[in-house]
Amino acid sequence: MSSPDTPSIKRITALRDLFLIIATLIVSKTVLLEIEAVWVYAGPISLILTFIVTTLLLRRSGQGWSAVGLRRPPSFVKLGLWTLVALVFGIVLDTLSQQLLPQILGIPDEATRAIDERYQGRFANLPGNLNVYLMWLALAWIIGGFIEELVFRGALISRFEQAFKGLPFAAILGVLVQAVIFGQQHLYYQGLAGAVATGAGAVLAGLIYLACKRNLWALILSHGLNNTLGLTVLYLGVQP
Repeated sequence: MSSPDTPSIKRITALRDLFLIIATLIVSKTVLLEIEAVWVYAGPISLILTFIVTTLLLRRSGQGWSAVGLRRPPSFVKLGLWTLVALVFGIVLDTLSQQLLPQILGIPDEATRAIDERYQGRFANLPGNLNVYLMWLALAWIIGGFIEELVFRGALISRFEQAFKGLPFAAILGVLVQAVIFGQQHLYYQGLAGAVATGAGAVLAGLIYLACKRNLWALILSHGLNNTLGLTVLYLGVQP
């Protein structure tokens, strides 16, 4: 009779968790995007729901968020350096991927940035509006910086790694698959170019997560800072 700790049982548990986490994320966002009154906040709401489901699944496995990376960093100097590395390389990668995508695909730049008419204007009321800016800034840190890193880099990579255990480069496969999902989740309001850029950024974040011995704080801080820069240029009207 199999012990609860056997690799097959762990793989089944990981696959169960992955199904429930990804299903919650995709189904809730898909439903919310169809509701006119709340579609703008479909991303944050779906992530909160996914965070709750993931927390329950971790507890069911006898774990907490510390098991997937929410731990005190061993060195605050290294934390600062890794945060800077993640921020700078993330911005460079985002810029390059969006610029090179039309050339790689051989299609006009406008086509890679096309967005469904239903989801245009997500930040239309942000430029020059301090209250809206502060509201999105709070969401950018709590949902984008904190929850996204916990769910995507922490929970998903660890669960994909367990599901792929026995295959070569299981952790790298986990990084790549979570990046595809991460990019897909940004497609509706950023277009193909934005989805590819965020997916590439998720690969970088996943690799840094592994390099930091699965500690999430450098990614949480760099993600929050990156979001802050993006929202600030929108607020100032520098970027349409």
